[in-house]
Amino acid sequence: MEKEIVIIKKNKFWIRLSGVGILLLFVYSFLSLGVKPKIDTTAIKEIAFIDYPVEFNYRQTKNDCGPFSVAAVVRALAGKNISAASFAQEIGWRLPNKYTLPWGLESQLKAHDISVEKPNFRFLADNEKVMLIQQYLSLGKLIIILGERDNYEHYITILGFDSNKDQYYIYDSLQSSSPEQKDMTIDENAALPGNKTMKSQELIDFWRGGGIYGFWRWYGLVASL
Repeated sequence: MEKEIVIIKKNKFWIRLSGVGILLLFVYSFLSLGVKPKIDTTAIKEIAFIDYPVEFNYRQTKNDCGPFSVAAVVRALAGKNISAASFAQEIGWRLPNKYTLPWGLESQLKAHDISVEKPNFRFLADNEKVMLIQQYLSLGKLIIILGERDNYEHYITILGFDSNKDQYYIYDSLQSSSPEQKDMTIDENAALPGNKTMKSQELIDFWRGGGIYGFWRWYGLVASL
C-alpha cells in the first residue's frame, strides 16, 4: 500500500513538473516575440520569388501540412526534389490528432541547416504585414504562415509575389490531387512558383483565422539558408 502511495506521488510530481515546463515554454516563446518588426521599404522589390517547379508540388497526407511545408522550404532553398514523407515521420511536437505545433516546424528546419526567424506579425497592421512579407521575400527568404482553411488550422508556404498584380505565389499542400498522380497536387501557377496564387486580402483573411488553443495568432516563420 505504501509503495502504491509513493508511486502515485511520483506520478503527480512528474505531471506537475511537465505542466510547469510547458508553461515556461509558452512564456519563453511569447517573451521572445515581444518586439515590433521594423519594415525597410527600400529593401522591397516589385517582384521577387524563389523557383519552385511543378514536380515539387507534393500533396500532403492527413494532418501533415506542417512537415510538408517544412519539406517545401528545404526543396526550394536547397533545390533538391526531396519527398515529404520522411519529414512527416520525423517531425516532433505533434498533438494526438497529428496537428504539428510551430515548434516542430522550427526544430525540423534547423535540423536541415535552415535559419529561422519569428517576427511578431501581430503587432503590425494588415498592410504592414503584407509589406514585411514582401521585404523577406525580396531578400530571398521564404515564409510559412498558419491560417485557417475549411475550418481547420493549416500551414502554407509563401514563395514569392508580384506587387504590380497583387499576387502571392503559394505552395499549399492541400491543393486538390493531380488527376495523373494522386500524391501530387494540381498546379494553377504554370511557370510561376508554387501551386496557387492569392491576393493580399485573401492571404490576410486566411492568416487571420490561424492559431492553436489561443496561441500563435498571426504566426509567421521566416526561413533562409
